[in-house]
Amino acid sequence: MKMGWRELIRMKQRFTLMAIVTTLIVLLILMISGLADGLAYDNGAVVRNLPVEQMALSQDAEGQLTRSFLDQADQPSGTEALGVQSMVLEKKNGTKDDVTVFASPADTTYGPSQLSELKTGQVLVDTEYAKQSGTKVGDTITDFRTKTTFEIVGTVSDGRYSHAPVLWTTLNTWNTWQDKMKTSYVSAFLSQDPIKTDLATYTKKQIVKQVPGYAAEQNSFQMMRIALVLIGSLILTAFFYILTMQKMKQLGILKAIGIRTRTIGQGLVLQVFLLTVVSFLISLLLTWTIGQLLPGSLPFRFEWMTSFGYGGLIVLTAMLGSLIPLRALKKLEPADAMGGMTG
Repeated sequence: MKMGWRELIRMKQRFTLMAIVTTLIVLLILMISGLADGLAYDNGAVVRNLPVEQMALSQDAEGQLTRSFLDQADQPSGTEALGVQSMVLEKKNGTKDDVTVFASPADTTYGPSQLSELKTGQVLVDTEYAKQSGTKVGDTITDFRTKTTFEIVGTVSDGRYSHAPVLWTTLNTWNTWQDKMKTSYVSAFLSQDPIKTDLATYTKKQIVKQVPGYAAEQNSFQMMRIALVLIGSLILTAFFYILTMQKMKQLGILKAIGIRTRTIGQGLVLQVFLLTVVSFLISLLLTWTIGQLLPGSLPFRFEWMTSFGYGGLIVLTAMLGSLIPLRALKKLEPADAMGGMTG
């Protein structure tokens, strides 16, 4: 291993270039991972933040809150009703925004505590949406379909649903709004405990995974991350294979003077390990720093455990790739290498 370390020091320019390339590859993987985690969280943040464990939806809803239609009269004991529906908001300046309405009882156990202060026709808007759209407390907004007007009386930071801002209101406001659409329903019944009902029951995690677009989005990002890991590993393998091939004559002389193949191989493996670990740590620091500088409106979420998981995968695949040049080294005959040098 001393031999591998000495070579790192003597050929620092070459190994620095390889470290830079490796760092950029790992940085790209971690950035894609942070974006995927951010989008995953953003897609169902409002559901993740609900302090519940069980949700009951209609059998044909397939776990999607906006496709569940329940009669409030069928509410199981020990549960709380929740209304969820998409809305197109029309603001005073004529612009339109897609939002998702969440409605709970005024004395809710699970929704925002501010709901107890709301009167019929009043809503709470997402804090980030209020900043981005210029909407403020006291403004009025209108449902484009029914022309129902709502008054904004506060903000809440419970998150988004299907990447859309969330409006929270009471069931009284919800029922008044639904009456104008000639409908009367709620979307789910919530509870901390298992719900005894004939309805379809789901855990909170299952509901998040059924948010429209969640699965397709995350599957796409997962394919990208796996492809980047494989590409990075292949690049590292190619680097060290070419480097080993260039040193075959010198390595043959080392074998001729009695240095074992195992000792030479350990030096090569040490180089791969140090290069990938150092590159990963630099990329980790850069990703964390970039995450702190990005605006809150960008759905980027830095997860330490996820980052270390992909870092470990990069190191593991790079170590496995280093076995390829070791096979060539094992087959190397000292006489051939020395003859090649003299010839």
